[in-house]
Amino acid sequence: MGQGLASPLTRQLALDRHQAVAAPSLLDDGTLEPSHVTQVLTQQGIAGRNRLFPPPRTLWTFLLQVLSPDGSCREALSRLRPWMIATGPTPCSPHTGSYGQARTRLPESVVSTLARDSGQRLCAQTPAAGLWKGRRGKIVDGSTVSMPDTEANQAAYPQQPGQQPG
Repeated sequence: MGQGLASPLTRQLALDRHQAVAAPSLLDDGTLEPSHVTQVLTQQGIAGRNRLFPPPRTLWTFLLQVLSPDGSCREALSRLRPWMIATGPTPCSPHTGSYGQARTRLPESVVSTLARDSGQRLCAQTPAAGLWKGRRGKIVDGSTVSMPDTEANQAAYPQQPGQQPG
C-alpha cells in the first residue's frame, strides 16, 4: 500500500484510539475518582438535582469534549449517548442545547480544583525513576516574570554595551 493511503488511515486509527481511551480512562484509573468529584462539587456548593445533565455527567461530557480532537459539543454528545443507552438513563437528545446550558452551570472553579488536585496527587505518586537527577522537573514561563538585577549578577554577567543601565 502506498504511503499516501496508509498515512491517513494510520492517523485516523490513532485518533480513534485516543478518543476511545483518553477520556474514559481518566475516570476509570482513579485520576478523577467519583468520590473526589462529589466532594469538590459539594465544597463548591453545587447541588446535584435530578437532571439529564447532573454536574458529574456534565463534567465527564466536558472531558470527552476537550479531549476530542474535534472539540465540538456534538461530538461529545455522540460519544455520551451510547453510554447512556447502555447504562439505562434516558439518552439525551443529539441537539447540544441542554448540554450547553448544563455546562454553563458548571463553575470553572470545579474544573480548576479537580485539575490541581489530580496534578498534585499524580505528582506525589511519581516513582523515583520518573524524577530527573532525583528532582521534580518544573516548567516556568519567564515571559511574565520581572526581577531587578543584583550587583553580583552585574559583575559576573555584564550588560551588553548597547543596553541601557538597570
